[in-house]
Amino acid sequence: MKLIEGGWPAEATVKSTLPGASYYDAGYFQQEMREIWLKSWLLAGRVEEIAQVGDYITRDLERESIICVRGQDGAIHAYANVCRHRGSRICVEDHGHANNHMLFCPYHSWGYHIDDGALVRTPNIPDDMDGFDRRNYPLQRLKVAVWQGFIWVNFDVEAPSLEEWLGLPETFSPYYRYHLDELAVGAQKTYFVHANWKLIMENALECYHCSTIHPELSRCTPPTLPRHWIHEVVPETKVVKHAGAMDLAAGFERLGITGVPERPLFSHVTGGDAHRVFYFFIFPHVFVALASDYVFFFTLWPHQPDLTVTRGYWLFEPAVLDSPAYGIDDAVAFWDITNQQDWIASERVQKGNESRAYANGGVLIPNDWRVAKFKKYVEDALNGV
Repeated sequence: MKLIEGGWPAEATVKSTLPGASYYDAGYFQQEMREIWLKSWLLAGRVEEIAQVGDYITRDLERESIICVRGQDGAIHAYANVCRHRGSRICVEDHGHANNHMLFCPYHSWGYHIDDGALVRTPNIPDDMDGFDRRNYPLQRLKVAVWQGFIWVNFDVEAPSLEEWLGLPETFSPYYRYHLDELAVGAQKTYFVHANWKLIMENALECYHCSTIHPELSRCTPPTLPRHWIHEVVPETKVVKHAGAMDLAAGFERLGITGVPERPLFSHVTGGDAHRVFYFFIFPHVFVALASDYVFFFTLWPHQPDLTVTRGYWLFEPAVLDSPAYGIDDAVAFWDITNQQDWIASERVQKGNESRAYANGGVLIPNDWRVAKFKKYVEDALNGV
């Protein structure tokens, strides 16, 4: 029997999973929000989504909502999506544009400047009203950073810089050749998955299931082929985990439904890597697949213990998107099909995890060694390690 992904590292052993309740219990979920999500750098989107002054996107996380907006100063700013008057959500759409350089609350029309969140408009309130000073009621600012064209936000004002948190630059050296900062969004899809965020991430971390539920993926990148590991070449960090590269099957020249080239190769992806797809993860919520002519990634946004909004992005070279000579549908269809197969599997696991029969959890075999790393990350974060 050929081993899936070429086997596992020598240190991989049989371990227990997290208990079933950790995937549905409200108290456990709230602890994760406090100790993981509100302290982590979160990938909110791409800079090209808010290319013009006043453009904004919103991202919702459990009870929280974030606004990322392109300021008049050209920088990207992030704020809590909460009006300081009576607490209304300010931006109610997934994306939009702030007119007159202000974000207006739809309830009472209070207006906040996009550059600093300052409250600059309060209709029918005199400037000299006793006990009220607009300067005391700006939007709550969040930490924000841009790296490789990705927008990152953090609720924790005491959090380390994004670079320190990620462990740059050594960790990402193999991926710089994909010039992520020069790519552009060619397609985006939002999925509502009725499963705990950890189950979706755990599913993405292993390919033991690929032969069972992913016929399209398995035809293109057979999971029985050896995987090309880079763990020993480039160190991982607390949140960055490499998953190496998988070879394309014979007869496939590209990562897609048919394997037929629809776009030119990335110029700096050469040799054997031109026929491979590299994977890496950024905990708690990012999965990235780097093909030789496009990049796919998704982010997870937990809303409830058993509901996760998942945002998928397909990135291409701008010249590809600007030219009718090239297509992107094969790449989009490939990951859309694969994603939906994964969502169905995750929702089935969610139901099983809620059973009394799974109260003590299950078992992680050596093939699940990357899932075991994720389990340790979650446990360490909840224990303050």
